[in-house]
Amino acid sequence: MRDIYRMTEDDAYEMFKSIKWPDGIPTCPECGCKESWTLVENRKWKCKGAIKNEITGETSKCYLQYTVTSRTPLASRKRSFCDILAAIATFVSGVLGTAALRLKREFKNSYKTPFVFGHKIRESMKIDYDQTLEGVVEIDGLFVGSKKMKPPFPITNEADLEKFYDIYRKKTTSLVVVRERPSADGTETGRIRVTHRKNEAAAVGFIKSVLKPGTIVHADYGSQWERLNLHFPMMRVNHSKTYVQDGACTNWAESFFSRVRAAERGVYRYWWERYAEQYGVELAWREENRFVDNGQQIRMLVECLMRSGRSTFTGYWQRHKSKFPF
Repeated sequence: MRDIYRMTEDDAYEMFKSIKWPDGIPTCPECGCKESWTLVENRKWKCKGAIKNEITGETSKCYLQYTVTSRTPLASRKRSFCDILAAIATFVSGVLGTAALRLKREFKNSYKTPFVFGHKIRESMKIDYDQTLEGVVEIDGLFVGSKKMKPPFPITNEADLEKFYDIYRKKTTSLVVVRERPSADGTETGRIRVTHRKNEAAAVGFIKSVLKPGTIVHADYGSQWERLNLHFPMMRVNHSKTYVQDGACTNWAESFFSRVRAAERGVYRYWWERYAEQYGVELAWREENRFVDNGQQIRMLVECLMRSGRSTFTGYWQRHKSKFPF
C-alpha cells in the first residue's frame, strides 16, 4: 500500500500500461493490430491495421486513435492515474465495502463521481463469470432491499400481523449465491457467483449455467431447488430441524450472507433493487480474496478494469440509462 501512495503520475501510468499490454507493445482495442503511429509520445497512438466488414466482406483501414484506457471503464477519464489508484486503494480497504460518501470526502469530488466509479469497479469484477464452478457447491438465497418499518396500522390480532407481513415481503427480492467449497488443504478458498432475482426459483437457470456437469450441490429443502435434481446430484438439509443433515449443509453460503447483511445495513444502509446484484458481486469478490493483501487486491482490480469493455455506467448522470442491463 505504501508503494501505491508513493507513486508519481508516470509510475502509476506505467503500472496501468504494463497491465493493459504485458508485452509492452500498444495494441489497438478495435482490430488487435500491434502496429501504430505515435501521436503523443508514450501516451497516444493511431492504428495502422485494417478491419474487415463481416457483412460486405470489404476491408478498410482502422485508423483508430487510442490510449491505454480506450474501450475500458476508465475511458474519457478526468482524474489522474495517481488519483484513480488512490481511489481503488480506498475502495479495497473497506472490508465490508466502501460507501461513495467516503470517497467523496477523501477526494473532494461531487457524489456523482465516486458513485459511478464504484459501480464501474463492481461491474468489472464480473469479468471472470464465464468460468464455471465444480466439485462441491452450496446454494442459498437471501432477501435484500427492504427497510425496517413500523406498521402503518395498529396490529391487534394475528390477521393484522399477517397482513403487515404480506406487504413487507412484497418489497424484498432475492440475492442468490452459488459458493464453491474451499479445498481440503486450504490452498483454494472457493469461487463465488451471485445473481439478483425476484425470487429464488428464478435463479435456477443461472445456477445451471455456472456449474459443470457432475457438480455436487448442497441446498435446503426449499421446493424452488427441486428442478436441479434433474441436472446435478443433490444433498438437502432441513433447516427447520438442523443445520447439518447426513453431511449436507449450506454453512459456507450462510457465512457469505453474514458479510452481505453487515455491509447492507452497516455500510450502504440500503440497496436499491436496481443495484443489489452489483453490491452482491462486490462482496463475493471480497469474500473470495479475503486472504489476499491489499496491494495485490489493488492490482487485481486494475486488471479487471483493463480487461473489461466500456462500462454500461458511462453517461449515467447524463440519463443514458436505456442501455443498462437492469
